[in-house]
Amino acid sequence: MMFGIDAGLISLIQSILLVISALLILIAVAGVLKIDRNLDNVVYARIHILGIVDVAGIIAFIALGQPLFALIYLFLAPLLAHALANAYFHSEDTLNNPVLNPSILDEEEILEEDEDILVETPAEEDLDSSEILDIDESLEEKSEDDGND
Repeated sequence: MMFGIDAGLISLIQSILLVISALLILIAVAGVLKIDRNLDNVVYARIHILGIVDVAGIIAFIALGQPLFALIYLFLAPLLAHALANAYFHSEDTLNNPVLNPSILDEEEILEEDEDILVETPAEEDLDSSEILDIDESLEEKSEDDGND
């Protein structure tokens, strides 16, 4: 008896945890197989889905009575996933990596230039009163024309 719990109950809890772990692995496999291969950033999506397998592995280690392995796996799995994503980004990811795809820099420069260009509209105090009346009259004419259509 461990902690006053019957060995049969501990065995049942371990079995349930292993079944949950197996179901999580099956869900992850279905997700990896179902994901569209033409998806942008498919490698990153697969790494994200395989995080479910990491959780299943941690549950399995706990169920098998190996909490130290579960703790080690808990810290190493995210580091390994990050290392894989980083290696892919710096080696082959031409979609997101500006070093491999110089057009990304061009797009970013264009966006920065667009942010720098501000469309300034004159404030009412900068306009003469006759200009304000002309603008108001033109707006009224447009609204009347729209109403007559």
